[in-house]
Amino acid sequence: MPDLLMKKDDLKFGFDNENKLLESINHKFPDTVKRFEKFSHFDFRNDTLKIDFELKSRRIYKGRYDTVFFAECKLIDGRNRMKNGITDRVIYVFNFEEENTKNRDVWYWEDNGTDDLEISMCGNYQRGEVAKPLVNIPIKNLKRF
Repeated sequence: MPDLLMKKDDLKFGFDNENKLLESINHKFPDTVKRFEKFSHFDFRNDTLKIDFELKSRRIYKGRYDTVFFAECKLIDGRNRMKNGITDRVIYVFNFEEENTKNRDVWYWEDNGTDDLEISMCGNYQRGEVAKPLVNIPIKNLKRF
């Protein structure tokens, strides 16, 4: 049975971090805005530069695991948007905790649209999710934001 309280807490954590990080994203990419479409795979959009951003906020420090992951459907949608000329770039931003503190540590990975990536079946079983295809990005491939 899904843990709805945990899911609600996780969603609030994600939304709160979206609001906090928009300023940082705008510092590097002016005119980026938060997307409000309910089922959008991307949290932010810069129409001027044709960039989509997806933010993944984590309650772990960056080096805890060898990879970080996100839903494969986001990768497929981003690559389709690039292929169809809707966007030129898709950037996945990972917002970690600093080790031994509660400060945030922000990194990113930009999809070039062609890399073969490892896909695994997994889910947040603590929240009662079923396994779904997830893209695994090696931590060593992340760049500081």
